[in-house]
Amino acid sequence: MRYSCQTSPRFIKKPFFNIHPMTQSVLVIIGMSMTGVSAHAATSEAANGEAESTLPSLTFTTTATKTPTLVKNTIAQTTVIDEEQLQRYRGQSVLDVLRGKAGFYIKQNGGDGTLSNFSIRGLSAKNVAVLIDGIRYTSLSNGYAELALLPADQIDRIEVLYGASGSSLYGADATAGVIQIFTKGQNAQQSNIALTLGAGSEDSYKGQLTGQYVNNGTTISLSTGYDKTNGINISSPNNSYASSIDSDKDGFNSKNISFVAKHRYNDNIEVGITGMKAKSNSDLDGGNYQDIHAEQENGSANGFINYQQDKFSASLKYGESIDESKSYFSSTPSEFNTKQKQTNLQLGYQLPVGQIIGGAEYLKQNFDGDASYTNHDRNTKSGFLGYQVSQPKYDAQANIRYDKNTQYGNKTTYNLGGAYHVLPNTRVGASYATGFRMPSFNDLYGHSEGSSWDGVYYPGYVGNENLKAETSKNWEAFIEHSNAYQTTRLTGFQSKIEDGIIPLTLASGDKTRTNRAETKVKGVTLVSDWTVNNTLFGLSYTNQSVEGRNATQGEYTTDNTIPKNTGLIYLGYKQPKFDIRSELEYVDERHDGYYTDKVLDSYTLLNLTGNYYINPYLTISSRLNNLTDKDYETVYGYRQKGINSFISLTYQWF
Repeated sequence: MRYSCQTSPRFIKKPFFNIHPMTQSVLVIIGMSMTGVSAHAATSEAANGEAESTLPSLTFTTTATKTPTLVKNTIAQTTVIDEEQLQRYRGQSVLDVLRGKAGFYIKQNGGDGTLSNFSIRGLSAKNVAVLIDGIRYTSLSNGYAELALLPADQIDRIEVLYGASGSSLYGADATAGVIQIFTKGQNAQQSNIALTLGAGSEDSYKGQLTGQYVNNGTTISLSTGYDKTNGINISSPNNSYASSIDSDKDGFNSKNISFVAKHRYNDNIEVGITGMKAKSNSDLDGGNYQDIHAEQENGSANGFINYQQDKFSASLKYGESIDESKSYFSSTPSEFNTKQKQTNLQLGYQLPVGQIIGGAEYLKQNFDGDASYTNHDRNTKSGFLGYQVSQPKYDAQANIRYDKNTQYGNKTTYNLGGAYHVLPNTRVGASYATGFRMPSFNDLYGHSEGSSWDGVYYPGYVGNENLKAETSKNWEAFIEHSNAYQTTRLTGFQSKIEDGIIPLTLASGDKTRTNRAETKVKGVTLVSDWTVNNTLFGLSYTNQSVEGRNATQGEYTTDNTIPKNTGLIYLGYKQPKFDIRSELEYVDERHDGYYTDKVLDSYTLLNLTGNYYINPYLTISSRLNNLTDKDYETVYGYRQKGINSFISLTYQWF
């Protein structure tokens, strides 16, 4: 959806880095996980056969290095959300999956399907490259990916690469990280048919039918689903822009599909196609027109051929992604359509020590719609080279990438990182990476008229065609300890961004974008996951600070639209017949960003999820979110869901 544009954050003068009292308490857990006592205890119990480890010692990622790599050997912080974890999010979106994950802050103008945004490590979604099966997915108008419209039920797994190391692998807009989404069915292990039916609060309903065929090197998967909810009234009493006709509930529905068809001819060659698409409708608030809503189509599809022989590998892929919307604030819709076409060639060779990869990419981006942009296309030709080594005592990674863009010329980015095992179960490491972000088409060419409503002037927007691409220098350091029972990682990060693109208020009151001299981001993230017998527990915590100064300012001022502290604590229990998990999520207070004088209160949410396995064929899944019925906002004037629930039944035929 592209029916709103974000405007200027307000900056106030504060101390640069101030550890919250919660930090002091939370960091104590490192002493529990990084001492010889806990390692010895874990080793002893494992020797007695009492450990049931579900920790990511054998979890692979392809996003962090562009090749299959164990997460425990990556340098940059990496998270893999697998199919088992995704089962907790039936009937929800990718945005819901990422809510509460380390370093994430989610903003949404109401309930399901409404306009959303997110940040990672204090940087907005415009600094995050999003891929679906390796193909770029984003909106050229707003410059970021709409994740609230991608159904979690059509996804096999999600990988999150934190920090800027992905810039030298994937190019522009990866200063804060990379999110890669993998289509459902790619890891199908056996032929089956599965039917899921579900219902919940706000008159929410779900139906999904999935069929998978696996035989003699052939995998075929097709899944189709329908989700519907009557929703909530998204406008809170604070929203003076919403009129009396906006007091109704704002519903959402989605028809979605995913498919995989691939065949391995022999040990060397595999070919296939994958894809997913969601067609949705969102009811909205914000005017006098009686049927305010948005119709959207989002997704991606690609075809590939992979070749592997001895030490040599090659992959060729072509794909397309779409982000299309029609927003009805009057009888005539406003259209915002993005289409991206991408071709990737990647080669790899296994050396006596480590492996080398290289390749080329061509990306063609096109915008088509009602916006009066003076330019609608841009193309990027890229080449990259990388080296990775994983040894018992150390891990290392080095990458360099060259991008030639028709709009912004040439950019070269690189990444250097390494980690060393100071103890058998303890690694320390550091990395340095450069990155850049291109302005969105709305940053450059967007235009909207201001308007008055009940005596209040709502600013318009004027693009700035003189904007430069912002560039960044990024550092990351970590200490990590793991054993049969737990993995704990403490990561410190820092970014220095030059020519950062920020909102600016004009004398007329309207908004635009400008390049700021410098922005600094500093922070620390702690993630600790434990599995002891049948009990799972852990936490994630991020303390971050974003500061900037203009060319005329000698001192830095703090960006108070970013919550300084976010965190999550979870506790779960798992048996062969059932599993249950509780989560407590915390977000600090922060300013709204659009109404710069509005402060959004901190909030704490309690969520419960569970599965009951009646037999090998039938599973009951349930969730209960915001158990305390907390009234809170992530965008001023738009309420979030109160207590809400959902229950589903899945039956499989093998």
